[in-house]
Amino acid sequence: MADGANERINGQAWTIRQVFSGRRYGLDNYQREFAWESSHLKELLTDLSERFLDRWQPDHDPSEVPHYQPYFLGPIVTHVRQTNSLIVDGQQRLTVLMLLLIWLERTQADRDDAVSGLGPLIVFDLFGHRRFAVEPEHDYDERRRCLTALMAGEEVDPSQLTSRSNRTLVRRYNDFEDLFPEALRGDALPAFIYWLLDRVYLVEISTGSGSLALETFETMNDRGLRLNSLDLLKSFVLSKIGVADQPGANRTWRARIAALTDADSNAHVGFMRNWMRAKYSRGPIDDAGISRSFDKWVRREHDNLGLRYPGDFLTFVNEMDGLSRRYVELIAATKEPCPGLDVLYANGRNTVTLQLPLILAALSLDDDRAMFERKARMIGGYLDIVVARRMVNWRDYGYDALSNGVFSLAREIRGLDVDTLAKRLGEEIATLPETFDAVGTYGLRARNRTRVRYLLARLTAWLELQHEELTTTPAYGPLLRKLMSYDIEHIWADKPELQPEVQARRFNHVRNSFGGLLLLPKSFNRAYGAKPYAVKVKQYWGQGTLLAKSLHPDCYTMNPGFDRVRQRYALPFTPYPSAFDERAIMQRQALYQRLCELVWDPAQYGLAVPATSGRRQADRRRAHFGVTVMNLVEGGFMPPQAALVGTFQELDYHARVTADGQLRLDSGEVFDSPSSAAGAALNRSSWNGWTFWRVVLPDGSTPELNAIRATALKAGFTAS
Repeated sequence: MADGANERINGQAWTIRQVFSGRRYGLDNYQREFAWESSHLKELLTDLSERFLDRWQPDHDPSEVPHYQPYFLGPIVTHVRQTNSLIVDGQQRLTVLMLLLIWLERTQADRDDAVSGLGPLIVFDLFGHRRFAVEPEHDYDERRRCLTALMAGEEVDPSQLTSRSNRTLVRRYNDFEDLFPEALRGDALPAFIYWLLDRVYLVEISTGSGSLALETFETMNDRGLRLNSLDLLKSFVLSKIGVADQPGANRTWRARIAALTDADSNAHVGFMRNWMRAKYSRGPIDDAGISRSFDKWVRREHDNLGLRYPGDFLTFVNEMDGLSRRYVELIAATKEPCPGLDVLYANGRNTVTLQLPLILAALSLDDDRAMFERKARMIGGYLDIVVARRMVNWRDYGYDALSNGVFSLAREIRGLDVDTLAKRLGEEIATLPETFDAVGTYGLRARNRTRVRYLLARLTAWLELQHEELTTTPAYGPLLRKLMSYDIEHIWADKPELQPEVQARRFNHVRNSFGGLLLLPKSFNRAYGAKPYAVKVKQYWGQGTLLAKSLHPDCYTMNPGFDRVRQRYALPFTPYPSAFDERAIMQRQALYQRLCELVWDPAQYGLAVPATSGRRQADRRRAHFGVTVMNLVEGGFMPPQAALVGTFQELDYHARVTADGQLRLDSGEVFDSPSSAAGAALNRSSWNGWTFWRVVLPDGSTPELNAIRATALKAGFTAS
């Protein structure tokens, strides 16, 4: 019989720092696999960043962070066994928090303003043994090898792991590079880390008995200690429907929520938020209210939304029924290639979750299957083009970067017929500031490996399908999935001595140029990656994709499919029999630009892009905290098109401010912010560009950008 201490239930609120300080959380055998999907990670990062950015300002000292609003991540349930706390509920959150700490530790490495003390929170010495904060009680060797490699900055191939949990763990870690908000990567990063550690809370409910801990967990879930927003919304809506219609409405609601949950564990909540914003929101204030608590928003605004009488609320439930059925189909198409909806799978690979509310906005309950697919392809295609162009222009395409624009557009396309929708989306494409001209300076960097692999996969898939004459709505989803498992192959081996005509300091930059890259099976990369070009090109012909084969002269003889594609699209393919120099890389760079223009041609999605557009695009960007470089130029605090210099490890890096306030590196790459430009120059995932770059003023002085911004803020200057 358990003693009194074992039967005691203790509750304690902990900060993230306290949760991971010298404590190890074990996973018992009955624990389910680590199963978070990219959508769950994206939602967490979005919630954290929005709460933090509500308060952060660029002139804030870290000492102000304790006054920021806290964030509650929910309860966890544990029980104590010897020196460990075993997790009964909370494994998913604790594991992803540990991964976030590892990623932040790697990302801030070498920064002058790095936050100390992350390492001991992740891994520590427990009685002579190296232990990670969250790990299984048994069969932990593979998990430790994975986590050790990730902490060291090594790439881990998930397909080579035996454990499903570990494969998911590595994939979610890799997602951070694309999903971590751009707004947090620069000078905001240290303050965000302090806030995460000391203002984000969990409540731990702990017992000394495993059976009591399990009973506590079951009680919390089975007896409904708290109602969520979905429960409260259902209660309110059903209460407004006539008594005779309530049982049917209740059955409909329950069935649709069950179907949504089966499609994705968080789809029921995601659908409600996306549906409200897509069909009922009137502006950014409504969007924010829906995001915080959609049930309270509907209760407060239902009269203004046209929900006044019992019939209105019954129509509301019927709309929820019809659109949630389509939503389940959309979710399925983002996870697995679906004929006719391959573009949704492509966006899903890039975690472009904003395609879901935008498609919902355009749908009508009377759309038949064909109409539904046409609208979904148009909208998915529009976002596919937006994302690809932003990728090659080194711009963020995450939720924070696009959400204001997407929700504004959603309000304009509600229920449009396909012809009007095609025209409206075509107008949006015509006003995009980004083009594929930027491919000329694009390449592989520390923080864009996943993006480069994706772009190469799309180019490779398009070429293969065109070669087979699959020119009408090609089913590229399955091929894309296969190619995304390939390695990025450098055509140049990592041996500067093989390219003596290239200066040593330029070698890596040229080698990483987009035109010098291919996708090849992992087995090829291991066997031939370090070989000279004359050896590799023969293997490209024997084992490579068509994009790789095109380097070999034999690809140009007796190959009618390839000849047809080259001639039809006037593609500048050229063979390189035995040598591939810098000039060849630049030629391939131009070829890849032309391929990008074809792969992301709006016409394939049925979008009617006007030849010229007199419509001025509305500024839908999320409000920026503080001032931008362009603001400083317009305010007279720094000269137009100023030269910038940054120094790291005794090497100088140069940039220049463009006429529209961007930063252009010597390589020709253009970036929106000082931090993204600094990160690219140094080939780092994150860097504080405001302290890295110094402005070369006419008098010869070189103050930091940060100092110039501080002067502007002190003078009362604000962004217009």
